[in-house]
Amino acid sequence: MQSRCGNDLLTQYCRKWENFRFSAKVVHGFCIYLNEHFLRRKSEFREQEIYPVYGVCLKEWRDGAVAAVQDQVLRAVAEVITADRNGDITSSFMVRTVVDCLVDLGLTLDFSAQGGTPSPHNAKKKEKDPNQGLQVYQKYLEAPFLADTRVYYDNESRVFLANNSVANYVVKVQSRLKEEEDRCMKYLHASTCNKLIKTVEDVMITQQMVRLRAEFMIYLAGEKVEDLKAMYALISRVPQCMDELYNAVQTHIRQKGLEALAKNPTAMTEDPRLYLDAILEVYDQCDPLITESFRGEKEFRTAFDKGFHEFVNDNAITQLAKTSKKSSEQFARYSDVMLKKGAKNLSELDLENTLTRFMIAFKYIDDKDVFQRYYQQCLCRRLISSLSASDDAEASMITKLKAVAGWEYVLKLQRMFQDITLSTEMNNSFKSHDPSRRNDWKFEFHVQVLASGAWPLNPGSMGLQPPVELERPLTVFNEFYTNKFSGRKLTWVYPNSRCEIATNCYKVKHFFMASATQAAIILQFNDRDIITYGEIRDAISGNMSLSDESLFKQILVLLLKPHLLMINDENEKVDEKDITNNNLEIKLNLNFESKTVPVNLNQQIRAEQKQNEDTANKGIDDDRTWAIQAAIMRTMKKWKNMRHRKLIRKTLKKLPRFRPDDAAVEKNIEKLIELEYIKRSGKERDLYKYVPGIAESKPVQAHLGYIRF
Repeated sequence: MQSRCGNDLLTQYCRKWENFRFSAKVVHGFCIYLNEHFLRRKSEFREQEIYPVYGVCLKEWRDGAVAAVQDQVLRAVAEVITADRNGDITSSFMVRTVVDCLVDLGLTLDFSAQGGTPSPHNAKKKEKDPNQGLQVYQKYLEAPFLADTRVYYDNESRVFLANNSVANYVVKVQSRLKEEEDRCMKYLHASTCNKLIKTVEDVMITQQMVRLRAEFMIYLAGEKVEDLKAMYALISRVPQCMDELYNAVQTHIRQKGLEALAKNPTAMTEDPRLYLDAILEVYDQCDPLITESFRGEKEFRTAFDKGFHEFVNDNAITQLAKTSKKSSEQFARYSDVMLKKGAKNLSELDLENTLTRFMIAFKYIDDKDVFQRYYQQCLCRRLISSLSASDDAEASMITKLKAVAGWEYVLKLQRMFQDITLSTEMNNSFKSHDPSRRNDWKFEFHVQVLASGAWPLNPGSMGLQPPVELERPLTVFNEFYTNKFSGRKLTWVYPNSRCEIATNCYKVKHFFMASATQAAIILQFNDRDIITYGEIRDAISGNMSLSDESLFKQILVLLLKPHLLMINDENEKVDEKDITNNNLEIKLNLNFESKTVPVNLNQQIRAEQKQNEDTANKGIDDDRTWAIQAAIMRTMKKWKNMRHRKLIRKTLKKLPRFRPDDAAVEKNIEKLIELEYIKRSGKERDLYKYVPGIAESKPVQAHLGYIRF
């Protein structure tokens, strides 16, 4: 055979191997008694291994025939495989025969010819080494084959990329990988398959990652779903190359969101609908990349969520407001617009779909406690003024918030709805309580009794004296409520009241919607057409501070601007600076006209807006302080002793509704040390210790009340 080469050599080698193998099995059959009895007993008393007859025959073939033509046979096998890769017609039978020969030559060290039962003295060795018996195949064929494969595909990759696009290269690699898998099935041993595929992946993917990554970035920027899908299917075969793709997707999502919100930040600040629409548009554009291109893979979804979270909480709008809380405020304002009457005149189904989409973006905001505070204020205005577009939509919104943020998050919101229901029942009871006493006033009188702990209401410091017309019904209701609920006290919140006033002094009858303060001002003109500013102010409140008087002037201006009241001429524009002294005369405009019915005079003023914002911000800061302290104490009570950095880390994990910085946690640790809830170790300043006696006897105020540790 040494004089032959190529296919002739393989043909001759395969024929001789088949003949030799048949003859060896025949001889083995003649010597079966020798194999099963004599040789087995002899092997128990000798250190060297004793092979069965079939094994001795194959050992002679390995040391003789294989050693003599080893290089020529392997070269011929390599030529057949290369021709197969180049698309030429080849005979896989000869390669398969050579592979089976080399595998059998290794297995004879431990296996007999009849069925492959391990020799008893070598059984433990086989268990320890799964490659036992494949050494000949791996040494003579597998190792050179994998080396040739690396060289072949390295050359092909460089040549193909030099003359074709990366998109075509991706298709080419997928095709080659499929071919190599089929090749393993046709004529290679099963143990080679994983090694072969990993070799091809290393050469054609890992070593070309610079080009592939650059093309991936181009596809990602253009959001080419199908191209990204093919690229992902290829690169995902090499897990160690995926981290850079995850980071690229995260950066792309964040940058796309920042660009969308930077187009018109001023308009988006004024109109929260523009802000949320821009965010949801980014979501709609980018979500198919994850679900279609990357098959919804968990790591890509995580990268998507991180990028979305980053731009939602830090963008042009928050930078313009100089606070990250602005995003949560915009979310609350958007929900208020959607749930308020006359917003878009949406149907029940459309409104439900809008709220569902809103919740998609809601889960990405950090300061959920800020959203809760502003949403509570907006809900308060809607419920008190009966401005909700749909009670079902309001309930659905609370259910959705509960699903995302937990039942504690919506506890106060649910209590607010409960108070409105109970107030309706109480008013019905009040009407039927003593009908004769209700004849003392000739107008509808409706009271909403609201729990002070659940509603963000401020009774104000102005000390409003209600109009004479309201004194009697207020007194009667106070008596009714005191008799019905002993021990409870009513505090009238006049700034949030509403009055409907009918007029009889104009050619056309008008109806004014006003606050209690505005009603008290207007009703003073029942007896006179001209009243001085000082008289109006004193009738409203006998003792006003400077800040209260400034607020009162702004309320008065709301009646002067539509020219319901006048200072001089009805066409004159006025503001609070024009109200200069107590003797300034203010007169009723008997020529007042308005096309709107009713005329809404109850507009929110700058002072009230600022007061509400200050109250909300203070409430948020207080809630956060209590929540941080409660988280610290829960941690310390569980662990008793803890290092400074570890305490901060575990505290932050217990605060899902907002993300304070380390300085805020450190400040509250110092506060708790001052209160003697915890203390520092004497020798180690960064080690804190729980003080059980003090901590368990004192309650720490938390964001939902008082929690005793």
